[in-house]
Amino acid sequence: MKYWFLRICLACIPFTVHAQWDYPTYDALKSQIGKISSHALVQQQSIGKSFGGEDIPLIKIQQGKTAKPTLLIVAGVDGKHVSGTIQALSVVQNLLALSGNELDELLAKKAIWIVPVLNVDAYKRNIKGLDWASGNARQVDNDRDGRVDENPNKDLNGDGIISQMRVKVPTGPFKNHPNLMDFMVLADRTKSESGTYEIFKEGVDTDLDGQYGEDGIGGVNLDRNFAYDYPFFEPETGDYAASESETRAIIDLIFDNPQIASVLHFGLQNNLSVPEQYDQRKAMERISKSWTNEDAKISSMVSQLYNQSTKALGDAPKMPAGKGNFSSTVYYHTGKFSFVSPGWWVPATSDTSKNNNRAASNKDNKDDDRFVNWINQQQIKGAVLPWAKINHPDFPGQEVEVGGLVERFRYNPPVQHLDQSAKMHTDFIVKLAKAMAVLEFSEPKITHVGDNIYRVEIRLFNTGMMPTYPEFADKIKHVSKMKSILDLDKSQKFLSGKRLQLYPTLKAGESNTFSWLIQGKGKAQLTVGCPTAGEKTISINL
Repeated sequence: MKYWFLRICLACIPFTVHAQWDYPTYDALKSQIGKISSHALVQQQSIGKSFGGEDIPLIKIQQGKTAKPTLLIVAGVDGKHVSGTIQALSVVQNLLALSGNELDELLAKKAIWIVPVLNVDAYKRNIKGLDWASGNARQVDNDRDGRVDENPNKDLNGDGIISQMRVKVPTGPFKNHPNLMDFMVLADRTKSESGTYEIFKEGVDTDLDGQYGEDGIGGVNLDRNFAYDYPFFEPETGDYAASESETRAIIDLIFDNPQIASVLHFGLQNNLSVPEQYDQRKAMERISKSWTNEDAKISSMVSQLYNQSTKALGDAPKMPAGKGNFSSTVYYHTGKFSFVSPGWWVPATSDTSKNNNRAASNKDNKDDDRFVNWINQQQIKGAVLPWAKINHPDFPGQEVEVGGLVERFRYNPPVQHLDQSAKMHTDFIVKLAKAMAVLEFSEPKITHVGDNIYRVEIRLFNTGMMPTYPEFADKIKHVSKMKSILDLDKSQKFLSGKRLQLYPTLKAGESNTFSWLIQGKGKAQLTVGCPTAGEKTISINL
C-alpha cells in the first residue's frame, strides 16, 4: 500500500512543478514583444539570427530616429537565466507606463534599447524541456571525446523533471539541511559536521567516463563565448571567441551604434550591489583586468543608486564574472560602462543565518539558508523534490535516490515573484539614464582684437553625473572621442586653433574651454560633443 501511495505522489510532482512554472512559451514571448512594439514610442527590429535561425529582437524606446545617447539593456545571454528575459520585458512595460511628462523628459535627450533574449534558441528549448542548459542550438562535444551529445541528463524516476541524484556513502561531503530535509548542503568539517551523501545531476554515465550528464543538449553558452579573457578548450565555450552568430550580433550592435553609452545586463553576475574596485597592479598589466580609478568611482556612484532602488530586496549575492563573459567584454573591448545584475534574488528577509538551529559558516551556507527559508515562507512547490529510491546501473548494491533541488529555481522564481523586483529595477534604470552625461554650452565670447581678427571662446559643461564615456575608452582607438568641429565661411580662416580637435572624456561636473583666432567676418558653425553624450551645435556670427 505504501508503494502505491508513493507512486501516486510521484505522479503528481510534474503537475505541481509545472502548475507554478508559469513562464511564457516562446510563441507567447514573441507575441508579448509584438504587443509592446505597437506602442508609438517603440521601434522593433532584429539584430541578427540565432544559430537555430530565429530572429534576435531589439526593442527601441526613443523619440524619432535621430541618434541620442543610449542605455542598452541585454538579457537572456545565459540560457538558464530566463527570469532576466521576463525582467527586461517587464521593465519595458513599466517604462512605457510612466507618466507622459516623465517619459517625454527622459526621452528628450536619451534613448533606451532592450535586447530581451539574446540566446533565443535556449529560451525556445528550455521553456518546454525537462532540463535547462545554458547554450544555444549548436551541437558541441563538451567532454571532447569525439562524440556529440552522447551523455545527456536522464529522467530516471519519470517525474518530468531533471533534479539531483544522491548516493549514500560513509563519508560523503553532503548532508540534509535541518530546515528542509530534502535539500542537501555541504557538511562543515571545521565544525565537526559529517556528511553521508555524494550529489550528482540526475542521469547515467552513458559514455562510461565517470561523469553524469556532462555532454548533452545545450550548445555554446554565449556568456562564455565573448572575447575578454576567453576560456580556450573548456566546455560550452565554442571553438573560438565570438564563434557564435548571437555573440557577433550583440557586439556588432554596440560597435555600429557609437551612441550606446552604457550597457545593463540582466545576467548571472553582479557588479552593481558591490561596485567594481580599482586594482593598480591589475590595471598596469599588459592586458588590463581592472577598471580605472576614475571609472571605479563611477561604478561606486551607480552602485549607490542601485542599492537605493533595490533596498527592499536586501543585499544581493556576490556573483563574480566568469571567463569570456558579455559584461566584461563590453567594458574592456568596446569601451562602454558595463553593469550586470541577476535582477532577482531571494530577498534578504528570508535570511536564516542568525537562526539558532544552524549558523551559516560560509557564504554558500548563508545563501542556502536564505533559499530554503524562502521556499518554506512562500510555499514554492517543485523547487525541492522529495527523494525517491531508484535502482541505478552505475551504483549496483548502493542506496541511490532522485529528488532534491531543481536548479532552475535558484534564479528563476515563479513569474509573480518578479513583479516587485522589476519595478525596483525600472526605478534604477530611470536614475541611470538620467545620470548619463549631458552637455551644455555657455554663451560664446567674441572679442574683436583688431585688423578684422576675432577671438572666439566658449565653454562646454557636462551637467550629468557620469562622464561622457569611460576613462578606459580613451585607450581604445575605435571609440568616438570628444571633438570640436568649427566650420568657417569661405571668407574666413584660422589664425590659431584647428577646424577639428579631439579631447579626452569630460568628467561629470567639469568643463572644457575652446578658443580660436579667426580672421574675417561671417557665420561660423561649431559642433562639440561625442555620440555617447550627444553633440551640440551653435552658430557664431562674427
